Amino acid sequence: MNKLWMLCAIIYAMMISFGCNDDNEVRISQGAALNEKHIEQAENLDKESYAGLEDVFLDTKTIQGQEGKITLLIFGKNHCTYCDKLKDDIKNNTSLKSILQSHFLPYYINISYTKNHHLQFQNAPESTLSTSTLIETYVKSPMRPTPTLIFLTPTGEVIYELPGYLPSKELSALLKYMQSQKWKGKDKDTISLEINESLRNAFIDL
Repeated sequence: MNKLWMLCAIIYAMMISFGCNDDNEVRISQGAALNEKHIEQAENLDKESYAGLEDVFLDTKTIQGQEGKITLLIFGKNHCTYCDKLKDDIKNNTSLKSILQSHFLPYYINISYTKNHHLQFQNAPESTLSTSTLIETYVKSPMRPTPTLIFLTPTGEVIYELPGYLPSKELSALLKYMQSQKWKGKDKDTISLEINESLRNAFIDL
């Protein structure tokens, strides 16, 4: 059991190390209230962040929950090596693209720009959050590295938070675990242990 916990700790530390910290964040509306021009500019720049993956990522203007699918928030930013690597992995891996398109509602949220996001989750009041408030609400990892992946239920509850970058094979294992719904009815510690076991098996199979 001690060996398993040690392995889990190592995997977690590796994931955080493969990420960019949140220093030098750029906001086009920093220090000023959002106005219509800023919002429109941010929305266009935000979409450019995932150019070539428009068939995978949904418009972040409205973030939704849907029965039978898992909402996935991917927080990234400009000049983030591992964010770009993650997007390249998805572009170049048809299996990753397919599972994201079929079983998830994926959103790539560029925190370098501030925009408003309208949240529509089942059995929950609708709300509108700025990008900075959105990341503060959902990302709890120290230093808030990018990329950070947040998996949500249709009602908007957090299932699991992944800080940092995962290679394609481990990411595929994580997505398949989420798709399987094996996490349902389990506490977060148990979910984390099961995910770490899946990642360990994927790593060993390399």
